[in-house]
Order: sequence, then structure tokens, then C-alpha cells
Amino acid sequence: MKTQNCKPSFNQVARFLSAFMLIALIALAVGCGGGGSSITAGPTPTPAAGTTSTQVRFGDAPADSVIAFEVSVSSLSLTPAGGGSPVSVAVPASNRIELTHASGKFEPFVAGNLPQGTFSAANLTLVNSELTFLSSAGTAVHINGPASASITVPLSPNLTIGSSPLVLNIDVNVGASITTAAGIVNGIAFTPASFNITSKAPGVAANQEDDDGEIEDVQGTVTAVNGSSFTFKVGQTGSSLTFTTDATTQFKDGVTSVATLLNQVVTVQGFTKSDGSLFAKEVEGLESNTGGEVEGLITAISGTTLTVNANDGIGNGFDDTKIGESFSVNIAGLNASKFRVKGGNGFGGQVPAGLTFSATTIHQGQRIEVDTDVAVPPANGAISPDKINLQQQGVSGVVANAAANTFDINLATDSALRTISGQTVVHVTKTSSTDSRVTVANGGTVQVRGLLFWNGTSWQLVARRIR
Repeated sequence: MKTQNCKPSFNQVARFLSAFMLIALIALAVGCGGGGSSITAGPTPTPAAGTTSTQVRFGDAPADSVIAFEVSVSSLSLTPAGGGSPVSVAVPASNRIELTHASGKFEPFVAGNLPQGTFSAANLTLVNSELTFLSSAGTAVHINGPASASITVPLSPNLTIGSSPLVLNIDVNVGASITTAAGIVNGIAFTPASFNITSKAPGVAANQEDDDGEIEDVQGTVTAVNGSSFTFKVGQTGSSLTFTTDATTQFKDGVTSVATLLNQVVTVQGFTKSDGSLFAKEVEGLESNTGGEVEGLITAISGTTLTVNANDGIGNGFDDTKIGESFSVNIAGLNASKFRVKGGNGFGGQVPAGLTFSATTIHQGQRIEVDTDVAVPPANGAISPDKINLQQQGVSGVVANAAANTFDINLATDSALRTISGQTVVHVTKTSSTDSRVTVANGGTVQVRGLLFWNGTSWQLVARRIR
């Protein structure tokens, strides 16, 4: 069992945010031009001269057996291509990044102003990495990485940051960041190969995806309101994102306007505007400041009691020490209307006919969000659920039985989903909104993110994105 002292200090955690931001900056090597020397983290004000409005996102290329992977960055800097001292990146006050819940998806991490200029390397110090994986017997095992690891990531070609708004995507390859012995995970070792960074300009609002500005199913606590805009803290990342709204913004489930948002735990759907600012299309109330939410993987079900391993959360009682820990959730007596499907923008709130999420179809191996109107208890405690939401999750494996809009995924022998559920195959369905970035062919390996349903005998995954 992990102990409190394996977690980063509040200040250490704070430094990771900017660190990853810096990594992302690195990746921008594909892009623009200019000159500058510092990074301002936080909301997205009008950029100062020599800086560019930039959004940094992170995602995860998963390791099959890992069910939680968290890390912080204590320092980050960029090395100017023309020589000179590295440019330090100011780190926000708090951050802790959990990667597995972002499998197959880039999530907003920082919106701020980055210095224009050309850079040849990024230098970062990662601290207090930690992972949880499932043994072949289905037991959760915790491993702590090195207390500190300094890494220089060469940028080839050089990273050039210009004057146009950008979305920088940092894909952290968890599989390339762990060590194994006889096929069993036994450590964490970051290298430059652990990171793949790309960049794009914000896409057309109606057609944005996770890598060019889409805001999909992002949870946080609202910390400030100002006229028609609001700022909220995202999960445990420490990210502070500011959204604008207008008359088209939809407010639901207990929130009716920006004025009602302060201290509320909410979910936001939206997009990135062409000027780099964030816009909220929909704001859904989850809980007030007396409650919270826990996101995680169902590792077991006994009668009406779920065992959930947490990989993120927010609100009263939840902090980063609870990531990777288990909670029990008793769903006995929970009204059918309290079981919901959180499809986000990509599903338009709909799933194919015949697939349901309820007290009778909930299954170990699904990723859910548990909302509670009271404080989240200590690790291994019992959560009193107010709502249970099915969330998107990533599944990877080898393709079989490929057809026009369907195919099967054969799960790896060490797949956590396979270990938990006993199932070796996931049947995948593509829809008109599926964002497919690869050619799906028998024998190929793919990573699919979407909604995972249990039909009573087998897994049915409705694909949101295929990589």
C-alpha cells in the first residue's frame, strides 16, 4: 500500500504543470517564428509583446496493465537555439498529472502565453512518479519511481514559436516509461522517448478534435466568476482554465448561469476560439462545494458494491494522495435516472440502440465517475453515490474481423481489462462521429477511446477516436 510520503509536496506538484507546458512548447518545432524569453502560466489574457497565446494538452499512450500513472515536474526550461542560458518556465502553484484516464485523448493542461523564439531542447526534472498496475491475479500493486529524474529532450527540428495561437499536444508514452522483469512491471524510467509532442492551430469550432482545441468532458471546481466568464481548477492537475460564455451556452443540472457557478463542481464541453481563448458550449453541474467526484476503474463487483480504483477526482475531500487508491461504492437503491452516459461532444449525447448503462449492466472493467453530495472519504472508504456516470476510456490491442464499421480487438495477456473482466475480446463499432486516424486492418495494433458497454455476454465499445 502506498503511503503519504511517496506523494510530492504541494510545491513540487505545482512545478510540474509548467514543466509539461515546456515540453509541449518543445514540440512546437513544427511551427511558427518570433522572439521572447519567458512563459506566463494561467488563464489566457491578451499576450504581451513577444509572447503567443498557447494551450498545452497532455495525453497517454498506455501500458496494458497500468491502471494509474501519476507524476509531477519540479523544473522546466528551454534551451535557445542560438545559445545562451536556458529560459525558465514559471510553474503554477499546484499540479499532479494522472495519465491513464487520458488514454487516447489529449486533455487541456495549461492555457497561457508562451515566448516567441527558436529553441533546440527542453530540460525538465520529473519528480515523485508513481504507478499502479494489476498483477495477473488482479491485485493492485503500487510502485514509486525515482525521487527525481532530470531529462533533456532534443528538439529536431528546432522549436519555433511564432505569433499565431497554438494547441500543443504532449503524448506521454507510459509503456516507454516503465521497466519490466519477466514481463512484470518493476520500475519507472523516463527518457526522451517517453514524450511525443505535436502542435496544431485551433481548428474550426464545429469540427475540432482533442488535438486542435476541442473541450470535451472536462471536470473542475469553479474558483472565480467575472461577468460572462468563469475560471475553474481541473481535477488534480492544478490547471486553471478560463472560459467565456454567451447566450448560446447551455447550463444544466443545478446551474443556470455564470452567476450560479462559484464553488460548484462542473463538467464543461466547448472549444478553442481562433484567438486561443476557451469557450463553454455547455456547463453541467455535478455537485456543490460540499460534495465531490471520483473517476476510476471498476476493478470488482460484489452484489451491489463496486470497488473503484481512483485515477482522478475533484471537490470536497479529494486530493492527489487518493489517486491509485480504492474505494467502495454501494449502488443499492440508486434510482435508474442516476445512471448516466457521459459521451461528451463526440457522441452528441446518443449511443447505438440496444446498449445501456444501468444497475444491471454495469460491469467490472468500465471506467466511471462517481458523484457524491458529501465529502469523499479517506482511501479504502465507502463513497455514498449521488450519480454514477459511464465515462470514455482507452482500449488497445490487435485487430481481428475488420469490416466497414466494426472490428474486434484482441486484448493483450497483461491487459488490465482482460484481467478484471476475464474477457479476451472487445467488439468495436464506429459511428459517423468517430475520429479515425489510422487504417484499421486485421493484425494491426490500434488504440481506441470510447464508451465501453457490457451487453450481458461481451464488451461492446462505441469508438470516439481510433489511433
